[in-house]
Amino acid sequence: MTLGLLSIDGGCSALAATEEDGALDDSSAAIAGDTILFVGNSFTHGHEEPAYSYNKAAVTDTNGSGVGGIPGIFKKLTVQAGLSFNVSLETASGQTLGWHASNRAAIIGQPIWTAVVLQEQSTTPLPTARGGAPTAFTDAARTLLSLVLSKNPAANLFLYETWASPTGVGTQGYPSGTSGLQAMQTDLRDSYFKASRDLGFTGVARVGEGFLRAVDQGLADPNPADGISPGMFNLWSAQDSRHSSKYGSYLSAAVLFARVTQDDPRSLATGAGSAAAELGISATDAGNLHRIAHEITTQAEPPVGGGPTRLPATRATFTGAVTAGTPAVLTGVAQLASLTTAEGTFTQLVGATAQGITGGNTPSAVGTAPANANVAASGLGIHDGANNVGTGHFQFGTAFTAKTRFFIVDSTTTSTTLGDSVTVTLVNASNQPVGSYSLALLASDFTPSAAGTTSTALATVSYTSGVGSITGTPPGTVQSKLGAVSFSLADLGVSDVTSVSAATGLRLSSATLDPNIVGLYSVP
Repeated sequence: MTLGLLSIDGGCSALAATEEDGALDDSSAAIAGDTILFVGNSFTHGHEEPAYSYNKAAVTDTNGSGVGGIPGIFKKLTVQAGLSFNVSLETASGQTLGWHASNRAAIIGQPIWTAVVLQEQSTTPLPTARGGAPTAFTDAARTLLSLVLSKNPAANLFLYETWASPTGVGTQGYPSGTSGLQAMQTDLRDSYFKASRDLGFTGVARVGEGFLRAVDQGLADPNPADGISPGMFNLWSAQDSRHSSKYGSYLSAAVLFARVTQDDPRSLATGAGSAAAELGISATDAGNLHRIAHEITTQAEPPVGGGPTRLPATRATFTGAVTAGTPAVLTGVAQLASLTTAEGTFTQLVGATAQGITGGNTPSAVGTAPANANVAASGLGIHDGANNVGTGHFQFGTAFTAKTRFFIVDSTTTSTTLGDSVTVTLVNASNQPVGSYSLALLASDFTPSAAGTTSTALATVSYTSGVGSITGTPPGTVQSKLGAVSFSLADLGVSDVTSVSAATGLRLSSATLDPNIVGLYSVP
């Protein structure tokens, strides 16, 4: 990829650039004014008009390039709120925080800043397996934090969490679609919060999670490549599906406004003369973006320490028509009796009742085929599967606690790799999402089992009715294998169980998942 660097003398235009990247939380005192510096790249200065040069006369571009961008929108929002901020930006397209530390220390280290916002290049905070360099991110954030505080001991410093994008999930090896956006954003969130906590930042502006919330709530189209769905908007640039559009830039500024000032963005104006109107964003869309900025800023922070608890199942036991072996062979109607993960072996399993599965394939079964997909995926009966679930709801009828572990048992033919990517969302008894608590499970999260082998599978089964490609000809001649994954409320982003007291079930969304069982248990 060619990077069009933003020159010191202002010789780069937004449209010519081909760069990459561009009650409220009370953990710190609200900032009502003074001097704030934004440090970043094109995810800060903007990629295209109208955001790129928006309100540029009201902010100071320390590189003299005539850029307004997200700081320009932020400035206008503070004026709308009656606050007095001197806003500056120090940005260079495609660059990392490490580059800024090496090349712009004289600007960043000035003794004039009340607050500083640091935005890292979009892929650097990701795990190394996804092409990131998290240690470089942390080292650079530490250097800049020390630099600012050495000159401005009372300054507040924030990390600006960037967003997953349709292009980003592809280039970094995540699954396509919403599940990939979920997975990439989870990695970004975890990296930004770890750096903030380890290094002592004032906090994180959860911009990327705001993008994902807009997708989860059906406001933003998760796949702009196939056209924008009616009633939705595109958060990403139509040019590259990576940078922000005017909607994404406005949401970024609104989240930064909420986090830095601790004012409620829902009170911001949307009519004539407002930032939203000047950017060409309708009052309805702006109101929704304000609400999302408020919700994501007031949401409890992700749990501290411990890392994710999504764990592959390594062993299972069954009752019913089972032939012992490694793995066990299910020869007829059977039930799951226990599940083993790295946390232990659990026998008090609760199976979910399935509702509204939209998958188009007929479920497969040992023996008589179930009447429909909902019947197939209910309870703890392992012999049925709802093939390619599409979207389905799974209700438990029991309260969740911090010790709750959910699990999904998945099936696939022996000839393929075990596991399917799926997005999991908490729902209430009416099957409506509870907050924005979602988790992207990847195929690699399930019991590992490579194509052509069953040695690590939980069990094998030969279906005698259902989909021809699964049962074989004659039925029962194609062997399938079972695997599973477990995950916690913390994996879904829940840090306070009382905040999801209305949750009673899970929504699963996947084009390929074949859930034999969805259930839960409790760890000691």
